[in-house]
Amino acid sequence: EVHLRGNHLLEGALTLKQNFQMLTGTLGNTAISEGKLRGEEITFKVGNATYTGRAQGNTMRGTVTGGSGGSWTATRK
Repeated sequence: EVHLRGNHLLEGALTLKQNFQMLTGTLGNTAISEGKLRGEEITFKVGNATYTGRAQGNTMRGTVTGGSGGSWTATRK
């Protein structure tokens, strides 16, 4: 589940598949693009919003630029 804090609250399943440093997947029903994982640093786009953050254990957290902006967290289920 991804929880976003900013101008609005969006919750949905973030599904990721890793192939080396490249990530593919979805946030809710929307495909992510330009997904990358370098060490603990994660970056992906959903629509015109760019999600950047860090993966630590079973949790990822970071910021959103574009769209409504804000911060996000995700926990492995």
